[in-house]
Amino acid sequence: MANRKTDIKARLLATFRVEAEEHLQAITANLLALHRGLPPSEGRGMVEATFREVHTLKGAARSVSLTDVEALCQACESVLSRVTRGQLALNRPLLNRLQEAVDGVARLLAGGESHPALRELIDSLEQVAAAPAAAAEPVDALISPAEAPLGPVVPGLPKTDTIRLATARLDSLLLQAEDLLVPKLAVEERVREARALFKALAGAGLRTAEGQAQDLLRHLVLDQRTVTRVVDGLQDELRRVRLTAASTVLDLFPRMVRDLAREHGKEVEWATQGADLEVDRQVLEAMKDPLIHLVRNAVDHGIEPPEARAQAGKPPRGQVAVSIASLEGGRIEIRVEDDGGGIDLTRVRAAAVRARFLTAEEAEASTDDAALELIFRSGLSTSPIITDLSGHGLGLAIVKEQVERLGGEIRVETRAGAGTTVRMILPATIATFRGLLVRAGGQSFLLPTEAVERAIRIAPDEVEHVEGREAVRWNGSPLSIARLSSLLGLPERADEPGPAGREPCVIVRSGGERVGFLVEEILGDREVLVKELGPPLVRVKNVAGAGLLGTGQVVLILRPGDLLKSIREAPRPPSHPLRGYPAPEEKRRQPVLLVVDDSITTRTMEKNLLEAAGYQVRVAVDGVEAWTLLKSDEVDLVVSDVDMPRMDGCDLTARIRADRKLAELPVVL
Repeated sequence: MANRKTDIKARLLATFRVEAEEHLQAITANLLALHRGLPPSEGRGMVEATFREVHTLKGAARSVSLTDVEALCQACESVLSRVTRGQLALNRPLLNRLQEAVDGVARLLAGGESHPALRELIDSLEQVAAAPAAAAEPVDALISPAEAPLGPVVPGLPKTDTIRLATARLDSLLLQAEDLLVPKLAVEERVREARALFKALAGAGLRTAEGQAQDLLRHLVLDQRTVTRVVDGLQDELRRVRLTAASTVLDLFPRMVRDLAREHGKEVEWATQGADLEVDRQVLEAMKDPLIHLVRNAVDHGIEPPEARAQAGKPPRGQVAVSIASLEGGRIEIRVEDDGGGIDLTRVRAAAVRARFLTAEEAEASTDDAALELIFRSGLSTSPIITDLSGHGLGLAIVKEQVERLGGEIRVETRAGAGTTVRMILPATIATFRGLLVRAGGQSFLLPTEAVERAIRIAPDEVEHVEGREAVRWNGSPLSIARLSSLLGLPERADEPGPAGREPCVIVRSGGERVGFLVEEILGDREVLVKELGPPLVRVKNVAGAGLLGTGQVVLILRPGDLLKSIREAPRPPSHPLRGYPAPEEKRRQPVLLVVDDSITTRTMEKNLLEAAGYQVRVAVDGVEAWTLLKSDEVDLVVSDVDMPRMDGCDLTARIRADRKLAELPVVL
């Protein structure tokens, strides 16, 4: 623990020195400008700017326990505060004293020790600040242009091996590096194509062409290895640059826990593990608010008052802990634990009935696992009153939403009278993604690799009916199965059956549940560049995001948790899944949507999402092409970008509204 504190202090001091150098340079430049003389309005603004720089430097010095630097800044701040209020005249001697204080701070940061002269300077500045108010002399009248400017100021600060860099610029650099994934994935695709070509030529017996294809394949493989090594190396290095210790977030909690415990009359001991583990800054920032929710819940709902703990035979001081650990496969686990009373599932069921999520009969018949899953429902709260910490029924729903947005999963374990554990499994980085590429409903989709347990083939005679749903025997137990295209609302395709009439099935796990998804084809493991969904597609059922393949194709990344939930909520099918569901007597017409966007990525992503929701989709690259299509095709809704070449979305909408036949056509911009 001592070593960790020493390391943290050393990092903070290094960061402070870089920041302090910037503040001192700004203060010195301001003092020089005041010394040369400025118009009154500019002079007042310069004094206020100097005051803000000194105030910020003082606060930073206090945070790293540099008391001498803090004292010098405090004395300067007091003087400048009186000047800004017009209670003190700013003149040459006072400017010189302020500059001496700046020089003193620079010497202290360069490794010098405090000495009596600095103490005398602090005392003299404090005396000036405490002197009776005097009429403030105009700032521009201090120095005549002929007088010499203030002399050299900031002595050299120690050189550091760090620089300050705006996180936005670092993120931009990383995004540019991620764009290199596109050619890397494209090279991998070309290698697959060349390998397939070589096999085809070998089978045709064309010796000369076969030899040429083999040479081409060998060269492509070498190029692929080179590109992969360079791109992966660059990305790994940039990701390491973006890594930061988990302590940057966890160090926020001790004071918060202490204050919450004091406010609620509880005794709580805070503990952490893995604070030194370095994690992607984006993941840490995304998880900060969910962790605040969970820790507050642990103190507010979990830990009992001392007298209640004593009656239960527990120590009066409760424990709340957060631990972070790295897992295999580029994942991390964040665990929030408390030794409180646990989650009262009876109260959860009652709250679900009050919120009309369940009927009284359904609540009574629900298992403990099902009841525990209810705590993540938005609007459900077991708190009898609404406070600033609880009672809104939103906290845990927000936590689950954020975890799933990051491509992670959350699990809750509770022990009556002994406490609760919340486990969150998250990707260590959120830039790239590996998944199993499958085809369903004639479209390609990605299932997260970590959620896929196995791929098998199923014959029609292996299907059983368990509790009204289709299932097969796997590892000695029934495994529910469902057709992926049906869950996504896509039409089934009558493709060639597999070997011996068997269909491919992917076994997917989410939480403690497993389901087999019937697909048309399993295309293999793929690495993709992840593209997050932006508004208004922030949360789409069954879809976690979009990925860009090496072929340039945009595919949807599916969310296993949503798929399993869709199975639970879907009506029980009346027929065999391997033979398809019987078509209704009257097939309902699918609405036709027109997507207009000049970005091929956005256009393709929206098309796939809308088709997955059961719509027919037409696409256009700009307003001109859309207008031409509207004059010839029947469309039920237009979804258009605003800023496009040739004709933008606003002009397109104006034309639609001005047309007698199309005036009532809905348009989403």
